[in-house]
Amino acid sequence: MAPIGLTDMAITDFVVNQRHGVKGLVDVISPKTLPSCYIQLPEKRVTSEKLIMEAATTGKSALSTPMIPVIDVSDWKDPNVAVEICRAAATLGFFQIVNHGFSVDEQNKLRAAGRGFFDLPTEEKKRYWEGSSVSETAWYMTSFNPYKEAKLEWRDYLKFEYLSDQVDFAATWPTVCRDEVVNHSNRMKPIGSKILEILMNNLNARMEEQTLMGTLRLNVNYYPECPDPKLTVGTGRHCDINTLTLLLQDDIIGSLYARYGDKWLHIPPVMGAIVVNIGDMLQILSNDRYKSVEHLVMASRFLSRISFAYYCGPSYDSVIEPLCEGIENGEKPLYKATMYSDYMKYYFARPRTGSKAIESIKLP
Repeated sequence: MAPIGLTDMAITDFVVNQRHGVKGLVDVISPKTLPSCYIQLPEKRVTSEKLIMEAATTGKSALSTPMIPVIDVSDWKDPNVAVEICRAAATLGFFQIVNHGFSVDEQNKLRAAGRGFFDLPTEEKKRYWEGSSVSETAWYMTSFNPYKEAKLEWRDYLKFEYLSDQVDFAATWPTVCRDEVVNHSNRMKPIGSKILEILMNNLNARMEEQTLMGTLRLNVNYYPECPDPKLTVGTGRHCDINTLTLLLQDDIIGSLYARYGDKWLHIPPVMGAIVVNIGDMLQILSNDRYKSVEHLVMASRFLSRISFAYYCGPSYDSVIEPLCEGIENGEKPLYKATMYSDYMKYYFARPRTGSKAIESIKLP
């Protein structure tokens, strides 16, 4: 392939319109400086003074330093497990779980399968480009909404929707990762169900699978090495719109941060752990008792990263509103009822602007 000029228009055309993604940019062009179409506006950048890096998950730390709890779930019936999960969901919105039954060897097989897709020839990956994918339930894309964003994110991703009620729902998925992606849902779904049951019990509410887990999706995120990480972002600041997210992040480079006041709290990788966070739908159902917290992923100069975000969400036709059981002491509902499919359309139709989608349905 002939070299292309490193103008914004040429870079965007190569990455988006020609469907090479940012990995293709790194592999083919190997830019030594960050293309300007990836340089975030100054107000969108996360500077070092905004990062809280001291938050260790184990051991002692200063009392003023928040910590993302690491919860041992080897015994789901232990009442302390429920206490810790509910406390984290109501405060930081994030926690990590260990001894969940998803072994490190299995995790590494999943990582290898995910990297296998992004290492495929460009022409093969292009077959899954969103909008013209050969599959109705698997899509390849770059950034977040590259056709509308003023600045691109340093990320490619492959997303899947699990339709387990249909025979051969994964038949059209990329063969290089299909089996591992199917197996991953079989592992994550029961874990998500246990966590949601704990959170619902804490609200004195009944677990409704269609409301909490009617849709199951997976994003396989790939972050190439970046020539100047401080000027860009891997995944921009956002809240998840679903009920619950189970994330397998890279176990070497910790690039995930959650909002804590006006700063960003590091969520360090813990060997074998799954990161869990609350989504907008669960914040609405609980009438703000559980917190859907903004988070982002920083880019890295030295190594590429891969992560797997498993999303549990309502069925598309579910109408979500605060549960009666979640309203305490005569409180009023904080959100108007919304159909999940409408909420998704609103969220995905916009570039990341820094405004929270949940604010659009908040009652005065």
